[in-house]
This record gives sequence, C-alpha cells and structure tokens, in this order.
Amino acid sequence: MHVAMPDSAPVCRRCGACCRDGGPALHVRDLPLLRDGVLAPTDLMTLRRGEYVTDNVAGTVGPSPVELVKIRPVPGRRACRFYRAGPTGACAIHRHRPAQCRALFCQAPKALAAMYRTELLTRRDILGPASPLAELCAHHEAETGLLRLAELCRQALSGDADAREAVVRAERLDAAMRDLVPERADVPPEMLLFLFGRPLSQALPACRAVLNPPALYKGGPSA
Repeated sequence: MHVAMPDSAPVCRRCGACCRDGGPALHVRDLPLLRDGVLAPTDLMTLRRGEYVTDNVAGTVGPSPVELVKIRPVPGRRACRFYRAGPTGACAIHRHRPAQCRALFCQAPKALAAMYRTELLTRRDILGPASPLAELCAHHEAETGLLRLAELCRQALSGDADAREAVVRAERLDAAMRDLVPERADVPPEMLLFLFGRPLSQALPACRAVLNPPALYKGGPSA
C-alpha cells in the first residue's frame, strides 16, 4: 500500500519576523528588479567593505569582507521599507521580491546560507561601469576606504597626529561629496546612502572617537 509522505517543503508563515529585522542584500539575479523599476536606487543603501555588519547566517558581528547593497530600512527603524505591518504581515513587492527573500524560511535556513555571499550585486553593477556616478563612487571608496580608515583611527587614538589629520581629511571629503553631488550631479539626496553608504562617523564608530576626542585631549587640527 502506498503511504503518502508528508510534504517537508518549508512554507512561509507570514509572521514578518525577517522583514522586521531588515531588508535583504541584493544579488546579481535581482538586477532585473532595478531595470524594471520594481526597485530604485533611492530604495537602497550600501554597506561598504569594512563596515561592521551582522552575519545572519553565522550569527556574528564584524567588518564586512565585501560590499553589500541592500534594501534600506524604514527611517528610524530596522524593518524593510516594503514591509506592511498588519495581521498578515504583507510585503508590498511580494510577487517581485528579491532572491534572499525567496530563499529565506525561518525553519529551513540552508537555502539562504548557500547563497548568502555569492554573486552579490554592487553599486557598479547597478550604475554601469561607464557611469559618471560609478566613477564618483570609486573615487569616494579609494579616498575613504573603511579598512584603511580603521587602521588610521587605531593609530590616531594611540597619539599619531598625522593619522588623525588623515582621518579628518577623509571625513571632510566624505561630507563635501555628500553636499555637492546632489546639486552638481542632479541626484536626489535620498540616493546618497546608496552611492556613498552611511557617513563615516556612523559607518565606522572609531571615527567618532578620533573626530570628537574628550576636551582634555583635543589639540591639533579640528574636524
């Protein structure tokens, strides 16, 4: 006699837990969502290489080894901007949701783990290698790379005045680009989180300690 086996395929319970915990990082296979207008650069933010992030698969926090472009959260919260709270926890783009959302099931994380760091989408992929904005992003990254700045901050906090001045210069360049690019490149300010990631003092907490030392130790160039 044939005995039907239970269906072991994971089924989303629509509890909204993953959506409330933040938006997904995007993969190369998500590029059509941008080309088709489901997502726009103003919906995105960039977590830069070296920025401290939570690894949801490993359950650890540390500097990201790669650039991550992800759907930005609701202002002041962690929830994905496309999550609509309610009894059924609806997603506003569910039919066209990104690859990580399709792979993630709370009770069966292996599919997400298998793709977590593979074929990630970058700013250059989205903007196109010939885009002037891609060139601006590359220049900003070269001048304010977080891995290099983290080392400079370590040296500065140990008393190296030259390292502190280098951090100050990087912070000034970062701020200047955020001020000038919306006007001169005619891009909305909401796009800055995608183009340049978070301001340095937010992306790299050590920068705050260097740029705003206790009054007793202030001296030399000011931020």
